[in-house]
Amino acid sequence: MADFSNMLAFAPELLRGMPLIFQTIQIVAYIFFILFFGSIVLRGFRAYLPWHMKLLARLGFGFIALVCAIALGPLIPTESTGIYRIIFTITQLNLWIAGIISAAVLAVSLFLISSKMPNIRGMEKAMDRLKLRMEKARSIEKDMAGKTVVQKLTQPMMLAGIIILAGFLVVSLVNFRGFPNPSENVLSAIGLNQSDIDTLGSYIEAVSPNQTAPMPEGCVNPLELAQNFQQDILQNSLPVYTDNAVKTLIESESGESVELMYRIEYKQKVYALAITAKQSVCSATSTQFCGCINLGSLV
Repeated sequence: MADFSNMLAFAPELLRGMPLIFQTIQIVAYIFFILFFGSIVLRGFRAYLPWHMKLLARLGFGFIALVCAIALGPLIPTESTGIYRIIFTITQLNLWIAGIISAAVLAVSLFLISSKMPNIRGMEKAMDRLKLRMEKARSIEKDMAGKTVVQKLTQPMMLAGIIILAGFLVVSLVNFRGFPNPSENVLSAIGLNQSDIDTLGSYIEAVSPNQTAPMPEGCVNPLELAQNFQQDILQNSLPVYTDNAVKTLIESESGESVELMYRIEYKQKVYALAITAKQSVCSATSTQFCGCINLGSLV
C-alpha cells in the first residue's frame, strides 16, 4: 500500500491541477464536436464548394451546431443519480443528443437553401482537375500495359512502398506482446495494483449504506450523499450551510471540529454534509445527527 499512500499524499497537488486538466479536455472535446457536427450539417449542402471553403463551412456550421447543442442540452432529461449521473456527465450524453438533433435540423435547412444554388464555375474547375487526373491515369495504364505482376511490383515507387510496409510490420510484430489490459495500465499509471483495489473495495463495502447499521429515521448516510453529489462537491457548486446550530449539533455528536458544511436537498429533505478536521464526512438534518464516516482509514 506504499504506492497508494504516496498517491494520496500527492492528491492535493492533483486536485489543484484538475480545473486546468478538465478545461484542456473540454477544449479538445469541443473541437471534436465541431468537426463531427459540421460533417453532419454539410451532408445537406447541395452546391459545390472547393475543399478549403468546405473545411471553413464545416468549422462554421459545426460551431453553430455546438452552440445550439449547448443551449438545448439542459432540455435533455437527466434524472439519473449516483454513478449513472457521473457517467452521463463525463460522456456528455445530453450534448451528443442535442448536437445530433441540431446538426440534423441545420442539414435540412441547408439542403433547402442550397438546392437552387449551383456553383457552375466551381464544378467546371473540379471537372477540369478530374480530366487531368484521368489523362495521367491513362498514361500510367499505357506504360504498364504488357508488363507482368513482378515487373509492375519492382517499379521504384512500388518497391519502396512494399519495403516500408514490410519493415514496419516486421518491427511491430517482433515487439507485439499481446493486447494491453486498459484497467491494468490505468492502475499502474496512478501507482496502484490489484491488491490496493481489493483493499479499497473492502473499505467501500464496509462503509456502504447497505452494510452499515441503519440510519435513524429521517436520516441519510453521509456516504450516500457524498456519492450522489460528488460531482457538485468537486466543482464546488454546492451552497455552504451556515446554520451554527447544525454545526454545533454535528460537533457535539461526532466529537470533531467541522471545517466545511454543505447544504444538500435530497429526497425532498434538506441535509448538512459536513467535512471535519479529522477527515470525517458527517450528515445531519436541521434537528437530528445522522452519522459520520472517517475517510482517513483509506490511508
